[in-house]
Amino acid sequence: MKGRSPLRVAWALLLTFGLLAWNTFPAASDATKTTTGTATGENWEISGDLTEACTCAVPCTCNFGGGPSPRHYCYALFSLDIQKGHYGKVKLNGLRLAGTHGKKADVWYIDERASPEQASALKAIAGRLLKEPKVKVYVETARITQEVGEKGNRLEVGERGGFEADYIMGLDKKTPVVVENNTSWNIPRSIKGKTKRLHYKDRHGNKFDLKETNSNQGKFDWTDQTPVYF
Repeated sequence: MKGRSPLRVAWALLLTFGLLAWNTFPAASDATKTTTGTATGENWEISGDLTEACTCAVPCTCNFGGGPSPRHYCYALFSLDIQKGHYGKVKLNGLRLAGTHGKKADVWYIDERASPEQASALKAIAGRLLKEPKVKVYVETARITQEVGEKGNRLEVGERGGFEADYIMGLDKKTPVVVENNTSWNIPRSIKGKTKRLHYKDRHGNKFDLKETNSNQGKFDWTDQTPVYF
């Protein structure tokens, strides 16, 4: 300290502690990343009925950790009937979000009843649900009819296609067969069904038309923090 004025010593101490503080606390951008729910900063949650059918035979071996059967592919058509949901402050109650996974593309269908604000919210959620698509992804608008009954389910996505399925009844012939914690869809309990007909065709090159294939029906409850959706 010899030969230095008190003022210069004070400035040296301030500079030293300032550098230590800079290296100790996270940058503002890093702090922001840890506090936002999604990439856009909006928290969301949707819950309701999931109705799905695929091109596999019953039961779909994909639901049990295996590969597709009896064919080498598993193409699916599904819909989420959002009974309660929100994206930030945007309410999504009563709307539907449908989708298909095909050979040529994955296509999301936004409920035609959605307002522009709700449509944007559903599109953002769709982007989060499908994290690593292996084919091109398209988003369209459609009339989505989704029915869930005591003995079966039905789905129609505009003019693109749909399916109707009967639940598979258990030994008592009264209650359907239920699979818990399947490996394909994040739903606690999945009612197993068999389609009368599953058909779909779009302008992106996807096309399938089959009978007696696998169907799933169950309740979902997903948020922006859910680790995996399907």
